[in-house]
Amino acid sequence: MNIKRRLTLKFVLQLAITGVVVLSISAVTLTWILLRFLDISLTRDFANVGLEQLVESSKIDEDGIHFAPSLLEQVKKNKGWLQSLNEDGQVESAYNTPKDVPNHYGPGEVVAYWMGAQPFPYQLALWIQEKNGKQFTLVYGAPNVLDPLLKKVKEASFTDVNGESLLPEDLEKEIKSAQAFVQLIDSSGKEMLSYNRPNMIPTEYSVPELALRTMYSDRYGYHVLSSFDKESGRTWIIGEPNIKGTDPGKTVWVPEEVKVVIIGSSVMLIALLIAFVLLSLWQAHRFGAPMLHMLVWLDSIGNAIYTEPMDRKGHRRSRTPAGKWRRRFRVFADVMVSIEKLSATLKRDQMMREETESLREEWIAGVTHDLKTPLSSITGYAHLLAEPSYDWSNEEVRKFTATMLDKSAHMDMLISDLAMTYRLKSGIKPPELMEVELNTWLKQALDQAAANPAYGKQRIVFHPAHTEVRAQLYTPWLDRVVNNLTANALLHNPPDTKLTVSLILKGKDSGYIIQFADDGDGMDEETMIRLFERYYRGTDTATTSNGSGLGMAISKGLIECMGGQIVVESQAGKGTIIKLIWS
Repeated sequence: MNIKRRLTLKFVLQLAITGVVVLSISAVTLTWILLRFLDISLTRDFANVGLEQLVESSKIDEDGIHFAPSLLEQVKKNKGWLQSLNEDGQVESAYNTPKDVPNHYGPGEVVAYWMGAQPFPYQLALWIQEKNGKQFTLVYGAPNVLDPLLKKVKEASFTDVNGESLLPEDLEKEIKSAQAFVQLIDSSGKEMLSYNRPNMIPTEYSVPELALRTMYSDRYGYHVLSSFDKESGRTWIIGEPNIKGTDPGKTVWVPEEVKVVIIGSSVMLIALLIAFVLLSLWQAHRFGAPMLHMLVWLDSIGNAIYTEPMDRKGHRRSRTPAGKWRRRFRVFADVMVSIEKLSATLKRDQMMREETESLREEWIAGVTHDLKTPLSSITGYAHLLAEPSYDWSNEEVRKFTATMLDKSAHMDMLISDLAMTYRLKSGIKPPELMEVELNTWLKQALDQAAANPAYGKQRIVFHPAHTEVRAQLYTPWLDRVVNNLTANALLHNPPDTKLTVSLILKGKDSGYIIQFADDGDGMDEETMIRLFERYYRGTDTATTSNGSGLGMAISKGLIECMGGQIVVESQAGKGTIIKLIWS
């Protein structure tokens, strides 16, 4: 898998994880909000909401019916009680039931209590539902505070103080203890008197206002009962907060449900922000750290430091001590490998440049020596000839002159070779290719080379091709290559070494090979690899007075300029084969 696919897979995975985190936080928040809504509903109207929840969450076994403990706790919190009746009206199970509540009900009795046809000390609610093939009848009772208080208020005698009517002191205490309030309004809805009235309770009512407050207690925060006196046209109003313990006098600017939504949304946003920060830090650790490491490494390479940056323990940051990729670096494995290759290549090139520079300096020192040696000879003989105190014979003058010419030719060859190397480096082209027949041309060139007395006799053997071979070449360059290869084979090997030159036709219209094979000492691998480098010499510069040390580099450049290639094969002690190949 390449880096593009790995990165795509990683980013898709990160987005998927982010989506899962967002959905999880949203789901948890929504669940919390719904549960809070349910708690509010249970607190405000347990008779309608909680009884259904009790049946739905109940479990039936051999011991009878079992209700959810949290719902039973809410019953107790509301100061209520609970009974489960069978079809005969007998109580099967009960919870928090007071002593004055019966254990058996007749068919009409429970309905009379429920509808208020018969007096009952508690406010009742019924819930009938079938579950698992069995019909449940739940009776929920809560303290009936308002009805007795309303009755006492209607029957109470008022005391006039400074023109104001006051309730009896004991009744006022009872109303205040129940956190209730009392109002008396006239036929037009205006308040005549009140006791313990919260600020949020109006002092004047319209017909729909009183009706709505009586029907929808959860909307206004308190439960209201009223009693109308037809003779006087007055109406007594008594109410208590839905949730005891709260201050009904405070104006509720934000409903409880809205508070829950605000809290849930705020917590969700904070959780999402924290989650995104953590995911960002994780992303930075997984992707940012490797990228920063690679940038540091590249910067080090720019400063010629090619080793990978290490951690505090001296280990490579991208690898374990066992050499395996660390998890966060695996996705960038291809890039890391490329940087490693680049670093190794640049390090190797730097070492080669340093070695080449050293060889170049050694080579220049050698060539300078080679130039100074013949120049010293020429200068010396010139001084001898110019010395007026001596009268040299003609034979001595010719001897001196011959030596000076020979040294001058050697210097000219050295300078020509230097010039040729730089011309080849600049990419020169042969002046004009000419068509030659290689069998004939090679035989003549090798015969001329064999005439050199330094080579000895009968050391060059030529094997021509079986058919005529015509080629487009620049013969002065090829002649120079032949002389260079012949000199290397015969001068740098033992005196009994033989050189075999063969012209091999690869096939019709498929090229030819000129092969130089000797049975001399051969070369080691390093010498063979670096044979054609400009500043590399397998022997010391001063080994022979003939040659510049640039012959093989020049030969390679000339062959390549004529469209061929040169290949060397050699082993120490087994001779050398050099092939000039044209395809």
